[in-house]
Amino acid sequence: MILLKDIILILFFAIVIILLLSKLRIPPVIGFLITGVIIGPTALRLVESISEIEILAEIGIILLMFTIGLEFSLDKIKRMFKDFSFFGGLQVLFSWAVFSYLFYLYGLVLQAALLAGFIISLSSTAIVLKLLQDKDDLNSPAGLKMTSILLFQDAILIPAMIFIPFINQLSEVPPLTLALKIIIAFGSVVVIYFISKLILPKLFSFILKIGVTDLLMIAVFVFLFGVALLGHQLGVSLAMSAFVVGMAISGSDFAHQINTEILPSRHIFNSIFFISIGMFVDFSFVQIHISEIFLFTLVIVTVKILIILLLFTIAKNPINIGFMTAFGLAHVGEFSFILLNIAKDFTLLGPEIHQILLSSAIVSMFSIPLALQVGKKISGYEKFKTNMPVPDKNVNYSKHTIIAGFGVNGQNISRILKLLDIPYLIVEMNPATVKKYKSLGEPIYFANIDRRENMKLIGISQASLLVIAINDMDAAMRTVAMARKINPSLKIIVRVNYLPQVELLYNLGADLVLSQDMETSLIFINHILKFYNMPDHVARIQTNLLRKEHYRFFFKQESQESWKVAMLDYIEQDNEMFFISPHSKHISKKIIDLEPSNYEDVEIIGIIRNTKILTDSLKDLVIENYDTLIFCGNHAKVFEALTWMEENN
Repeated sequence: MILLKDIILILFFAIVIILLLSKLRIPPVIGFLITGVIIGPTALRLVESISEIEILAEIGIILLMFTIGLEFSLDKIKRMFKDFSFFGGLQVLFSWAVFSYLFYLYGLVLQAALLAGFIISLSSTAIVLKLLQDKDDLNSPAGLKMTSILLFQDAILIPAMIFIPFINQLSEVPPLTLALKIIIAFGSVVVIYFISKLILPKLFSFILKIGVTDLLMIAVFVFLFGVALLGHQLGVSLAMSAFVVGMAISGSDFAHQINTEILPSRHIFNSIFFISIGMFVDFSFVQIHISEIFLFTLVIVTVKILIILLLFTIAKNPINIGFMTAFGLAHVGEFSFILLNIAKDFTLLGPEIHQILLSSAIVSMFSIPLALQVGKKISGYEKFKTNMPVPDKNVNYSKHTIIAGFGVNGQNISRILKLLDIPYLIVEMNPATVKKYKSLGEPIYFANIDRRENMKLIGISQASLLVIAINDMDAAMRTVAMARKINPSLKIIVRVNYLPQVELLYNLGADLVLSQDMETSLIFINHILKFYNMPDHVARIQTNLLRKEHYRFFFKQESQESWKVAMLDYIEQDNEMFFISPHSKHISKKIIDLEPSNYEDVEIIGIIRNTKILTDSLKDLVIENYDTLIFCGNHAKVFEALTWMEENN
């Protein structure tokens, strides 16, 4: 009963604190940590069952690492391999080296300094990706850089969790014995991986085959906890064993289902885990060493920012993107708490440094939302943006199109413009893309489009059209506002991700804003209607009506909402053309002899012959080879007329 009372108490406090912090847009993980600090044994002392809560926290770690293993994507690493290896690898390496050196100067022995340095080299994957997603920055240049670095940090956990338990044995155990223990640990991980990969899919298939689906999650839990216990007996941490089991079945057909089923349990136990971490914070220690903790936090934030900016400078990547990336990762992440927990179990760090690291990590996590905003603000300053190289002076840029962003959209647009012999320039922020397409002869430049000097260099004042197809919404907004001021007659087309962003861009001066989610849904609808054999004109009407409804704020005259779709279908007019092939039965007939000429609500308004459109005395005109008849009228009747023409052709 005491444990039940404690669980109710800590979850109640967590709800209240998270609701309060949500007003400040502070992530729930920080709320759980603060809850633990407040109700812990050194603050309000509201929890009695400390040891039982620690057991629940261990379950939370196992479930957390298992689901991370399930979501671990080798395909994603392959797609980002260059940034993953360079930015991710060097960020961890440099941070680890600098922090280890600082801790060694602080007085820690070499093993403890190396461990502490590695622990605070990591950042929060969960919090950063969630904040980037909420701000629609996940696919921006800085968002992609942060994702690649965080992916490397997640990957480096695998060897780290194997090595950490052996750190305190470096100077105590003979090298051969230690090497043997590490080999056994690595071998255990490999064995766990292959056992999980071979047994679990077959077990799940058997359970589903006999139709007892309720057994699926029970089997998952039994296998997961059993393997975690076995790994622990072999010298591998519980967290590491759980991660490997998740990774082993991540590519199976059951991964998504298991992840969905385990999610509620994971959230409850994870919250208890983070609360228990907060409970380990010694409140009296924090009060005495508050200045030291804040100094540690400041050093952590500063060093991480400087290292990432250094990497951007070495790679000759845009420094404004570097600022947003650096500030976004200048903190200590949730995986550091897991490593601190492992270090505590193996008594690898002294109580004082453990408390300083734990407290500094929590303080640094508080800064994440603000740091991201500051980094984004700095990245928008003109002086930090990449200057564009001076374009070829021999080329006369006038009445040209400027393409900002050379992803799929930009590449398709450039192909069409090239076919039509319309001059264009491309501005792109990915150095690899610029290098690749410049070698193929594309007029592409590496620069920030939202920099006034760059706009002048690409001839924005003489351009006819600006197409903005970049993922950075803030940069897109700055570009529209700036371009409109420089060239009031310029036509501006912008692609955005979400419908709520459309009105913002129109208000800034865009001529056409296409919402990716809206346009995708309209394509879906169009294909669905065709699947059900709806005529093309019906599919077109329905999608146009939906488009008008969702973009209605842009139109001065809105259609009455009371009008039914059927009524709009009836009153709207349609123009369609029918081509007369050389073997058509309609050749040599007069227009008046065609049955559709007697239909109501549809008429033939012209014939395209050679390069002329004939409209006079149409009824007496005789149809010839290669004529094109123009039908006009109600959609349904036009479709009926075209159907008759085709059937009698």
